[in-house]
Amino acid sequence: MNRFEDAVKRITINPILRNLGKIVEKRNFSDEPVFVTASPRSGTTLLLAIIGAIPNIFAVPEQTYAFDRWKKVRNRPYQYYPYRIDRLYRYFLFYGFDKNATRWCEKTPRHVEHIEKIVDFYGGKVKLIHLIRDGRDVVVSKHPKHRPNEYWVSPNRWLKSVRYAWGLRDKPYLYTVFYEDLVRDYRPYLKEICEFIGEPYTKGLENWMEKTNVQKSKHWGHKVKPVSTSAIGKWKKPEHKQRIEEFMNNEECVEMMKVLGYIK
Repeated sequence: MNRFEDAVKRITINPILRNLGKIVEKRNFSDEPVFVTASPRSGTTLLLAIIGAIPNIFAVPEQTYAFDRWKKVRNRPYQYYPYRIDRLYRYFLFYGFDKNATRWCEKTPRHVEHIEKIVDFYGGKVKLIHLIRDGRDVVVSKHPKHRPNEYWVSPNRWLKSVRYAWGLRDKPYLYTVFYEDLVRDYRPYLKEICEFIGEPYTKGLENWMEKTNVQKSKHWGHKVKPVSTSAIGKWKKPEHKQRIEEFMNNEECVEMMKVLGYIK
């Protein structure tokens, strides 16, 4: 557990902190926020780090889970309120941010299940990027910190996350990118992302490792590294045979893989 997670766990929801954090956010971030969403173990930390190299964006280095629990409200311009949004505000208050940034970017994979609520809460003034990865590689991936000897994502969890966001792929607030395309050559997709979120693309962004504020992450288990294709096709290793059989015996997962173009 890192310092931010420890602080969040120890401090209960405090209306004063929440209101103060809201003021800090409104005062410092004038442009619409950006969310990176996906099934867990899909490469969201890499994409967050790349986006964090854009000068006007502060990439929140830690997952906040600020938008994974909602309350239905009345007499508001939105139908639901993310009642743990203070977790986002606390990061700004306790750990700071780039004062030159005009917007923030956050990635918590679980937020993928609440895209429409997030859009409604921000009145449509928000951009979301959905990252899709081959479900076979997702379900054999292990987290370097949390239960490192166990598979992290079940076939059904991958399916639930991907299917919901895929159904929204034509919405103007959502941009979809495939992990495999991103790691083979991230430059054209970074250009498209910049255009999608309304940020200028410069050649300097190709040196994103030097410019991003996300230099390390527990989700990597190491410091930032160059983009690599080495994680593609790990599901083919013999030790994952039983896990892949479980995945391929799930008819809904197989159908989704066909829809996404991973299998014929």
